[in-house]
Amino acid sequence: MNKITSVNYDKKNVSQVVIYIDNKAKYKLNENIIKSLNIYVGKELSDQEIEKIILEDKTIRGKEYLLRLLSRRIYSRYEISRKLNNKGYPENIIADLIFWLENNNYINDELFAEMWAHFRLQNKPIGRYKLNQELRIKGIKQDIIQKVIDKTYKEIDELTLARNLIKEKIVSSEIKNIRINTKKIYNFLLRRGFSIEISKSIYDELNNKNV
Repeated sequence: MNKITSVNYDKKNVSQVVIYIDNKAKYKLNENIIKSLNIYVGKELSDQEIEKIILEDKTIRGKEYLLRLLSRRIYSRYEISRKLNNKGYPENIIADLIFWLENNNYINDELFAEMWAHFRLQNKPIGRYKLNQELRIKGIKQDIIQKVIDKTYKEIDELTLARNLIKEKIVSSEIKNIRINTKKIYNFLLRRGFSIEISKSIYDELNNKNV
């Protein structure tokens, strides 16, 4: 058995407690662990109990980290998983933490996708193909992506969105007395995820104006 020989608050971080096992092994634990698992000087622990304490400590630290993260902005399930992985959390703890987040409605991929779509269309408008690509990169499932895209572009006319997007480019060209390059406009719209049909429609409109 392993015996706890010292339990003291960390001088640099009062939310952590430093414990020593047999005056040798040193562990820094969240103070909540000390209370919930009734850790005290003289208590004897098996190797399995020590592993359980370490696992519980990592889980609590993970929850605190995620709450700080989510206080800044919403994240997708995939983004959360990737951040935890980069922090060195093992797969079993990552799975438990994501389950905890979803169970408490801290993450919701459909809500995330809707908010991302709203943000993109309000700030830098894009077509449905670009939105699809961005949400896939963020790990959103295709059925959710399709649902959000259908809802988003049902509320906003995509052709009007494309027209509004290029207005600034057109105004800038007119101020500088530069002839509008309709081919560049066409390619620009394609890169922003608008369909060939919509991009061609804008292209034709601009060419007809220049005739």
